[in-house]
Amino acid sequence: MFSWGKNRCENLLYLSLFGRMIETDSKSLNSLSTQSAYSGPGVGHSRKSSDTSQISVQSGGSGGSSGGGSSGGGGVTGGTQDPEEDLWGLWGRLVNDWENWNKKKSQQVKDLVRKGIPVHFRGITWQLLCDANNSPDKFKYAEHLKTTSACEKVIRRDIARTYPEHDFFKEKDGLGQESLFNVMKAYSLHDREVGYCQGSAFIVGLLLMQMPEEEAFAVLVKLMQDYRLREMFKPSMAELGLCMYQLETLIQELLPDLHAHFTSQSFHTSMYASSWFLTLFATSLPLGGACRVMDCFLVDGLEVIFRIALAVLTISKEELFAMDMEGMLKVSINKRFC
Repeated sequence: MFSWGKNRCENLLYLSLFGRMIETDSKSLNSLSTQSAYSGPGVGHSRKSSDTSQISVQSGGSGGSSGGGSSGGGGVTGGTQDPEEDLWGLWGRLVNDWENWNKKKSQQVKDLVRKGIPVHFRGITWQLLCDANNSPDKFKYAEHLKTTSACEKVIRRDIARTYPEHDFFKEKDGLGQESLFNVMKAYSLHDREVGYCQGSAFIVGLLLMQMPEEEAFAVLVKLMQDYRLREMFKPSMAELGLCMYQLETLIQELLPDLHAHFTSQSFHTSMYASSWFLTLFATSLPLGGACRVMDCFLVDGLEVIFRIALAVLTISKEELFAMDMEGMLKVSINKRFC
């Protein structure tokens, strides 16, 4: 468990980061309002049969050429005068030489990710960060789709509630909803103990905006196995209960006045923070911010969710002091920054 007060500069960084999350990527993410961030090569393309690893690496290669510099470059040192072009060149080199960068320059990779992954490189980078790019789970996906899951009915029922205003998911039985259904069904068969939990659908939806189904499935498996999410989604939800206890303890220690206010109003941590952990803020932030949370989550794990939760409360505490429980429930902290 971390201490919010152990590194003041780092704490301020996360406060600043959260402040930027609600605006970040606004230009790049405009296209998400009309289509998925990932688009396949041509009309009629199936999201189940593509490989963004190849697409993104090839694109990254061309980006690397335009950015200048060698593949081992330690920073943005391209010869162009365009910082964005230099940044793309750097990310192109990083993606194409991932193993070397991740082994020898892991701290620089983390720093770059925390600053924000360019939209074009986000899908492949998410896969690389969690080691899902060569996962054998991708090859199990097609077999899972041929099998019937006991969770199918409830998955169908919940799909319309997942990003209902996003064009890619709002059409009944459309490509987005079918892709989401397929990945959720496949995971319910892959891990029968966890089965299906609605919160995970928002994480999968975010993944599907960046990559095809097989790859989203492989990333989901890695997130569940290696990032404590599986324990969060088990039927007992014991890990979620632990996180709620840890967050409340941190609030009591670091924001004692706010903790006292919540206690006086019987406003329990689980009332507002459960969805932060179950969806990684995907239901609480605009898409740009949710993507930035995932960027950081893949390098920092659950610690980043605690830090952003504390940043949310720190930023909004003066408003919260003026509200009773009814007001806080009506306004909902989850939607304060949307």
